[in-house]
Amino acid sequence: MSKIFKRLLIGIVLLMGIVFIIKSTPSSLNRDNCAFCSSQILDYQKFYEDDLVIALYTHKPVLPGHSLVIPKRHVERFEYLSAAEILRIGQVIKKVNVAAEKVFGTSSYLLLQKNGVEVGQTVPHVHFHYMPRKAGDDSSLKFLLKMYIANFSSPIDVKEMHEIVEKMKLAIEK
Repeated sequence: MSKIFKRLLIGIVLLMGIVFIIKSTPSSLNRDNCAFCSSQILDYQKFYEDDLVIALYTHKPVLPGHSLVIPKRHVERFEYLSAAEILRIGQVIKKVNVAAEKVFGTSSYLLLQKNGVEVGQTVPHVHFHYMPRKAGDDSSLKFLLKMYIANFSSPIDVKEMHEIVEKMKLAIEK
């Protein structure tokens, strides 16, 4: 890849990030406008739930297997989680990883947690993005570009969401 192309790609990614943050900053952070407190969204995307934590398949996956792990209780920032919630989130991330390996054939993953609107948090509820990768996946720069593009793309269709949620449910139960 030429230097000019790399610089152009980095510039585009940075510009898209700025536009995304400006466009998606919620006007007010509270439970009333929290997507992760909506039973409609939870029922549609959830593939795991226990007394403290929920795992969802994201409606705009960056890569196949892109999931979210959230506390069941509405909590806006990581530092407000209880010790029990933090421990359980870690345990559920491990379960999600095992399920994603089975369903998507992945071997690695990235965890991302944004804590505040200033860093691009768009849903006012603590959530960990679990983004699995396979050997031979695109470079880091292409991956970053995919992360920004996913925010502007259309959600996956209902049939695909249902199929993935069912596969993840089965894989996480075993």
